[in-house]
Amino acid sequence: MATVREVRAVGKHRRRRARRVRVGRPDGQLTAAAGLEALRELDRVLGVTGALEAGIGAVKERRRGLGGGALVMAMASCQLTGGDFLVSLNRRRADVAGQLLEPVPTPAATTAAGIAKRFTDTHLAGIEAAIGKVNTTMVGLVPAVRRSTLLKVATIDGDATDVEVYGRAKERVEYNDTGQRNLRAHIAFWAEALLGSGLTAWAVGRRH
Repeated sequence: MATVREVRAVGKHRRRRARRVRVGRPDGQLTAAAGLEALRELDRVLGVTGALEAGIGAVKERRRGLGGGALVMAMASCQLTGGDFLVSLNRRRADVAGQLLEPVPTPAATTAAGIAKRFTDTHLAGIEAAIGKVNTTMVGLVPAVRRSTLLKVATIDGDATDVEVYGRAKERVEYNDTGQRNLRAHIAFWAEALLGSGLTAWAVGRRH
């Protein structure tokens, strides 16, 4: 059994240790989004941003600054790191270390919104064309046997996902079964390519 004096001494020692803990600013040389390095390498090998720029074309009269393809890539990168809204771009910009890993510089939310408003149906169709070009590049990098298997059958796997929104004036907004106002996006995937999800990683490593 410990004496009262011993118990008090232990408690005093613990309080001293607790005083040494200090909360400061996060280290700017660290980032929670280290996976961006893989995304940047994917962009380098498959030329995702370049394909998007070519497919979308010009969205501004002057070609200075961020283009349509870079905007789409920046927003995709933001979503992959957990961003849900345009304001998430500002959080990405504040990640100093993370910006060194981004495939393209992250624009401010207001800048992104301004450029996005310029997108027409033709620009949006250009995104689809760019994805097709990226897929072609990826297939061209895999071994001949696997490439032949991929090209024999293409199964398109469709699935829906709800994206919660808050504006009452947004087009095609409905309430879901939980009472949330949302947009229901229908996303299509190339099933065979997803089953061979290691293909892209293999292609990236092959280029080193």
